Amino acid sequence: MTAKVWFTQNMTHEAGGLFASFAAKEKIPFGVVDLHKGEKFPEVVPGECIVILGGPDSANDKTPKILGELEAIRKYLRAGIPCLGVCLGLQLLVKAAGGTVFRNPVSEIGFRDPAGEWFEVEKTQDGNQDLLLTGTPDVWKVFQLHGETVGLTSSMSCLAQGRSCKNQIVKIQDRVYGIQGHVELSERMFEDWLVADGDLHEMDAGDLRRDFAAVRLELERSSEMLFKNFLRISGLLR
Repeated sequence: MTAKVWFTQNMTHEAGGLFASFAAKEKIPFGVVDLHKGEKFPEVVPGECIVILGGPDSANDKTPKILGELEAIRKYLRAGIPCLGVCLGLQLLVKAAGGTVFRNPVSEIGFRDPAGEWFEVEKTQDGNQDLLLTGTPDVWKVFQLHGETVGLTSSMSCLAQGRSCKNQIVKIQDRVYGIQGHVELSERMFEDWLVADGDLHEMDAGDLRRDFAAVRLELERSSEMLFKNFLRISGLLR
């Protein structure tokens, strides 16, 4: 069966997670492309959508991988392909559409900021009116793993914001969205990241696991609603 959702991985352990589980539950066929392993960017056609996932690269890198990814994304933006980006995926989509990517004043790592406050996203007025966030809480906790952020063009809008990184959920153009936090984070991915990610090695794994257990149900509910809304916007779910 031909894939309807394409998950594009910039790093092998940064997978579709909860999003892939939701697609499987709704019996929506999906494909996975791992750019880190040298696989080619997927050929997405009308009637399909793409989810561009995170990774350690910067959207400002001049590597063949990133330059090729930006070129492919611009092609999809021109064709009106529904796109959803997470972390690096958000930054690539914003840059491809004419925005900027730059160092955030504070690197956001884990579930809490240096003061111990939870990383949360809060809907803006635009977010309250956008179909992507229909049914999601006004404020919810999220896992973060990034040092860069985005600057928006006048045609883009911030749908949810954070304290130390403003642009958390962004509408880039019609049916094209990006999310800075890792709302796709499943338990299996979380455990993989504790092993694979250098930034997380510097934190207490026990504290991180306790925080994950505390927010897991909230994260899963918000993630499922957001992704199902994206699938509806893409025309793949009623």
